[in-house]
Amino acid sequence: MAQTIKLKRSAVAGRIPAASSLELGELGVNTHDGKVYVKKDDGSVSVVEVGSSVSVANLIIDDTNLVVADTTNLQTFIDEVDSALLKARSTGVTTTYVSTVDTGHTTFAQPAVKGEILSDEGYFNISYAGATGISITTTSAASTYVYIDKNGALQQQTSTPTRQDWARKIFTMRIAMNVAVGLIIGFEYLNNPISNTANTTRDLYNFLVAQGVPFKQNQVVTGRSGDLGFDVSAGTLLELGGTGDINNPNIKSFDAVANVGFFLTTRTAFDSGGNQALPKYWDNNGTLTALGSTTLVGHRLYRFSNGNFCLQYGQGNYANMALAKSGVLLEDYVLNPILKNATFFGWWFIESTATNTGGTSVTDFIDYSISTQGGSSSSLSGCLLKGNNLSDLLNVLTARTNLGLGTGDTPTFAAATITGAITSAGKDVGTQTITSTAPTNATGFPNGHVWYVV
Repeated sequence: MAQTIKLKRSAVAGRIPAASSLELGELGVNTHDGKVYVKKDDGSVSVVEVGSSVSVANLIIDDTNLVVADTTNLQTFIDEVDSALLKARSTGVTTTYVSTVDTGHTTFAQPAVKGEILSDEGYFNISYAGATGISITTTSAASTYVYIDKNGALQQQTSTPTRQDWARKIFTMRIAMNVAVGLIIGFEYLNNPISNTANTTRDLYNFLVAQGVPFKQNQVVTGRSGDLGFDVSAGTLLELGGTGDINNPNIKSFDAVANVGFFLTTRTAFDSGGNQALPKYWDNNGTLTALGSTTLVGHRLYRFSNGNFCLQYGQGNYANMALAKSGVLLEDYVLNPILKNATFFGWWFIESTATNTGGTSVTDFIDYSISTQGGSSSSLSGCLLKGNNLSDLLNVLTARTNLGLGTGDTPTFAAATITGAITSAGKDVGTQTITSTAPTNATGFPNGHVWYVV
């Protein structure tokens, strides 16, 4: 016949059997708490819970194959592993996200995103739940930078992020605004990939961008035979943290584009986009001016990491293609600040008489190669090129007048002084009466006369 064995027990919550109520090897059960106790005697009699947590500080591990956290104490091992993991972390996102903006309006959506912040303020594990219909705080600023702070709250700023900002905040995107009307133009992703070298890599990237390095591959720009538009082949852009994809954080791939639509911009403003013909205007010190007869301009072409193209008006007017190609490098160019976030492709040159961009002598695209984007030679802006023998003067008649030569071939001077001998090189010499302010001259010619070659 089956026998039921019952241990000493109690149904009172939290009650632990006294040492005097148990024999060595005997068990006591608290049926309310679901705990089992045993009497222990290691020189000091006590009652302990069976299966209770054991202090890892007293556990020993095998360190034979350990290299970094080389210790036999389990607690020490755990502490050293955690310290190594912390040193390998940085500020950035750890999940992929897809942001959206309401172009032509003032709201955007930031989906759920997880990340980490490691800065001088400490380490923070971030989990943002996401939101839609978020309003732009400052519609008068050209750029709004969206970020998540150390408390997990979504924030906005209009100032360009500093190096400290990149460490203290998780940036998710930059939203471009048309400040003339206070509406969204578009956005680009903006974040740090998780890596303890992320900020160092960004430093290098920013310095190279400042020196004009174009981080692009392929994307060849070609003209069109039937209109004033252009095509761009497939290719890639590199923008650190510019994809929103943690598995491919930096490289944006683009398909080929036929008859590219682009934004037009001046020094301070963008239009609404959708342009497909190169403009025959130039930026004359802030005033858009139509090209004169057979003159040229060199516009600048840019592309953002979201794929949008932008053409900023050229800021010089040139008499011919050769002068235009050399002159754009010397322009004291004023770049629209928003375009500092874009990749510079090169210059589109167009003459006032152009009707298409395909293989003509009055249009041409020059791809940008490594050098500054028109800044380092700004001290030479407006200089004449020696090899052009004054043919690069914009207005020859005005230049003659400014030199006192008049508009004809006979110069007129208010006064003249001769300081050296005059030789005729074997030619006849005659005299011409002039009015002189000097009573005598250094060469002994009669006062009021000058010798000239006839």
